[in-house]
Amino acid sequence: MSIVIESHNGIGVLRDDLLSGGTKSVLLKNILDTTYDEFVYPSPVYGAAQIALSSYCKSIGKQATIFCAKRKKLHPNTQRCLDLGATVVEIPYGYLHVVQYHAKNYCEENGAMLLPFGFDTEESKNLIANRTKEIISQLGYEPDEIWCALGSGVLMEGIIRGTITSKIKAVQVGKEYNIGIKQFEEGFDRLEIFKHKLPFEKSTKFKSDFPSTPNYDLKAWEMCNQNRGDGRILFWNVF
Repeated sequence: MSIVIESHNGIGVLRDDLLSGGTKSVLLKNILDTTYDEFVYPSPVYGAAQIALSSYCKSIGKQATIFCAKRKKLHPNTQRCLDLGATVVEIPYGYLHVVQYHAKNYCEENGAMLLPFGFDTEESKNLIANRTKEIISQLGYEPDEIWCALGSGVLMEGIIRGTITSKIKAVQVGKEYNIGIKQFEEGFDRLEIFKHKLPFEKSTKFKSDFPSTPNYDLKAWEMCNQNRGDGRILFWNVF
């Protein structure tokens, strides 16, 4: 898929928000088993992966089914999934683990493929690594720092795999990332994790010159501007 990099505030910005569904849309061709007719994803209402799945399923004539928390008013991302032809199943009192439970049961009963949170697979991380190498090739250099939002960890771990010298600056915007034994893996010594002061569901009022999800990527963009070092900086705008 196309790689668009623009300069904003002296920082190179990867504009994956220009892709339908953002960065996650890059992964779907490789991680979906198309012998299935229906693909199910349990999603926070704020997430971009649900939109990527809905858009991709529409393009290949398959059914996307999104499980999410029930709200008094549909979140715009939920409406976007519906507009793309997805089925949306709203779960009352839908904490993510509850939504995942219902999605899993649905797949067992209906023979659909359940996708993991954040599309968290080894294949996904390797695909991100390959995209990172393509970005470096297009730039003609490896950035001194690469900034990204940190959710499931798929993007961050893929970037680490795709780089050799870059310092990876990841901004935690959701649940705490459990680094565990991964900290001893190759490349993790180049990682620094920041934590935004606002909880996941709250939006930052920080401004950008490009579309960026205010409760997710925009928080990472805010902290990148406030904490970036010297040298050549790349910010990965997912959605």
